[in-house]
Amino acid sequence: MIVLLTGGCKNGKSNTAQDIACSLRDKSGGGLYYVATMESTGKEDDYRIRKHVENRAGLGFETIEIARDIKRLSTEKEKFFKAADECKTNTFLVDSLTALLANEMFRVDKDGNFTEDSFATKRVCDDLRILCKEKDYNLIFVSDGIYSDAAVYDMSTEAYREGLALIERKVSEIADEVIEMCAGKAVLHKKGNGEMSDGENRGILIVGGAGQGKLEFAKQFIREVREIDDVGEGFDISDKDIYTFEHKEDCNDIAEAVPGGYKIYYHVERLVRGTDVSIDELSELFSKDAIVICEDITCGIVPVDAPDRKWREDAGRFMQALATNRTVYRVICGIGEKIG
Repeated sequence: MIVLLTGGCKNGKSNTAQDIACSLRDKSGGGLYYVATMESTGKEDDYRIRKHVENRAGLGFETIEIARDIKRLSTEKEKFFKAADECKTNTFLVDSLTALLANEMFRVDKDGNFTEDSFATKRVCDDLRILCKEKDYNLIFVSDGIYSDAAVYDMSTEAYREGLALIERKVSEIADEVIEMCAGKAVLHKKGNGEMSDGENRGILIVGGAGQGKLEFAKQFIREVREIDDVGEGFDISDKDIYTFEHKEDCNDIAEAVPGGYKIYYHVERLVRGTDVSIDELSELFSKDAIVICEDITCGIVPVDAPDRKWREDAGRFMQALATNRTVYRVICGIGEKIG
C-alpha cells in the first residue's frame, strides 16, 4: 500500500499519516518505522522535531534518519530493519518529501559555500521509483502543498517549488491513495480500499485562497438553504449580518474577540494573529449555526518573519479546531466543494 498525504501547514497531515501507518501496521503485522528526513538548521527546527517525537511517542514507531538518498530503504535494508522484520510487510512513514528535496537540492560544501544541485529533483524521483517497486512495504509519504502563493520568488525557490510538485505528481501516479488535508479534513483525490466518514456536523466552515469567492458562496449557500427549507425572510443576508475581522496585532481579550449576532464571520484567520489565547477557546466562541469563513494562508513557502510563520501555523490549527463538528466546504474558482 502506497499513500501520498499532502496539504497546507498545520492542517493535520502528521496525525493522519500516523493513524494510517498504525492501521496498516496492524493489518500487516510487520515493523513500524518513522523515516525522518529533516536536518535541523537551528532552534526552531529543533523545537519542531521535538514536538513530532512527542506526538508519536507510545505508538510503536522505530525512527530511521535518512536526509538523502531515500532509495537506501530498499537497497540497504540490513542497515535499517530489525532482523525480525526482514520477512514481514513493514510500514514506513516518510516525513517529509519537502525536507528530502531541500536536503538534496541545497547543500553546503566542505569549504562552507552554498551550492544548488539542479539534478536533485530527477534524483529524488528516481530514488522514489526504486523504493516504490518494493512490494513488501507499506509506504506513507508526507509532503507540503506550497503552491498557492501570490509572491514572486527567486529562481532557486521557484525551481524548488516546481521540483516538489513534480515529485508529488510522480508519487501520485504510483500511489494507491492520494489524500489532501485541509482544515483537518481528508480529501481523497485517489481512493484505495479505505473508507473515511464524518461524525455529526454542526455549523459551516468555508475555506479557500484569496479572491476565490468564499463570501459569495456563503451568501448563495444561505439563499439555497432558505429556498429548500422555506424558512422565510429571516435567513436572507445583508451587510449587517456579516462580521469581518480586521488585522490586529493581538486579541488577548477573549471576552470581546467574537461579537455575537452575526450569520457570517469573514476572515476569521485574522483572529489568531499575535494571540496567546487558546485556539480551542477561540473556536468555541462562534455560534453553532454560524457560517465561518477562513482564508487559507497555510499553503505556500514558509514566511521569513517569525511572527508570520507563527500566524501561518496558528491559522492551520485554528481551521482544524473550527472544522470540528462543522461541515467544511472549500471554494476554488468560485466553486464550493464539500470536503468533510
